[in-house]
Amino acid sequence: MGSILVQVADPEWTMQAVHLACAMARNTHSPLVLLHLMEVRNPYLLGAEIGVMPPSRSQLEAIGEYSMIAEDYGLELTVRPMSFISLADALVQAAEHTHASVVFAPVPQSRLPFWRKLHLLNLRRQLTAQGCQLYTLDEPEQTEDWVPTVSMKAAK
Repeated sequence: MGSILVQVADPEWTMQAVHLACAMARNTHSPLVLLHLMEVRNPYLLGAEIGVMPPSRSQLEAIGEYSMIAEDYGLELTVRPMSFISLADALVQAAEHTHASVVFAPVPQSRLPFWRKLHLLNLRRQLTAQGCQLYTLDEPEQTEDWVPTVSMKAAK
């Protein structure tokens, strides 16, 4: 089994993903990689330090917490910084580079729910082609079984 890759996102989501990834990594004896993505606006700055904002103090503290969680599971956490323009492309390239078999990554919400579903489907397709599975930790859609009912009022 390949490595397990966790994208750093908001602290609550990342904390949950790190716990799940650690449990999975411990059971499968897989390396654990924390992906710290840094967005750049100019494609010419990809891979350069110029257009990238360094992690903030709170981000560094959070990464330290994630490392301590991995230690509690008896694992070593490798942190990989990566600059990106397209989130989906960055996740696919990071999964390929780290030989990941599992990726934990949140897919941002969109004003158009269908657009997000399309991006998610495309990302899953690309990762599956590499033999990698995507976990977003999205809540499953709750669909209630709606059954029409007819109520008869008693005539007086």
